[in-house]
Amino acid sequence: MHSGQQDRHVFLSTLPATRGERNAALWVVGISAILFALAVPYAGMPLTPVPAFVASYQSALAINDIITAVLLFSQFAVLRSRALLMLSSGYLFTAAAALVHAMTFPGLFAPNGLLGSGPQTTAWLYMAWHGGFPLLVLFYALTKNRRAQVAAAPSQAVLLSVVVVAIVIVTITYIVTAQHDILPILLAGGHYTPIQIGISAVWCLSLAALAALFFRKNRSVLDVWLMVVMCAWLFDIALSGIVNSGRFDLGFYAGRIYGLAAATFVLAVLLIENVALQRR
Repeated sequence: MHSGQQDRHVFLSTLPATRGERNAALWVVGISAILFALAVPYAGMPLTPVPAFVASYQSALAINDIITAVLLFSQFAVLRSRALLMLSSGYLFTAAAALVHAMTFPGLFAPNGLLGSGPQTTAWLYMAWHGGFPLLVLFYALTKNRRAQVAAAPSQAVLLSVVVVAIVIVTITYIVTAQHDILPILLAGGHYTPIQIGISAVWCLSLAALAALFFRKNRSVLDVWLMVVMCAWLFDIALSGIVNSGRFDLGFYAGRIYGLAAATFVLAVLLIENVALQRR
């Protein structure tokens, strides 16, 4: 069998999605949409602040995303797909952003957060975090059909990606901490200001990534579950940044549950399908 044909039967990024897989993804999105609709009217309801929830959520999120990035990087090492490299970097970016966000969250590790953070630091980190990943997913969706490959050795490409992600995270962290005072105020007294409506632009990035994946031809298993991920991100951003009122309300908690679910979908499919493929 030709190596290209073998690739299509080994890697989730090239394995065509079956009707059963598409139906399963549709069921997940449908149930998530119903739960989202039920939560929207109560999104602004104040709940008891539980900083430990944030620590647990961010830790689980970072671990899931790191493992997903490693698995995707391993597929890139064989396929050398530029689109897959960008997607792998996207998961690495979300893991790093989640860790920095947790470190700077007020009351978690220090009263005002670590790294010299200010009242607006975590709000701006959230914007950068939830805008960066959809951009890389959008790049993946728009360039995958071109089958562009990376000329450099896989190890060099992966190392460069890790370095670039680290530089981006350090730069963003510097801006939202050291340059905190020049940033517009997104959060005042634990509640969002009118400027926070700018999160709608970040929400639209997730919608654009979802649309780009939806209109792709010959969607792979990975493409289908990335669509589920982007739907979860849309629900996450809407609940915790648009229809709610501020920190520790129902939307704050519910949105983060969607975020954790989004981080789990692709990882679970990668692990399950890899075991199934090895068994076959």
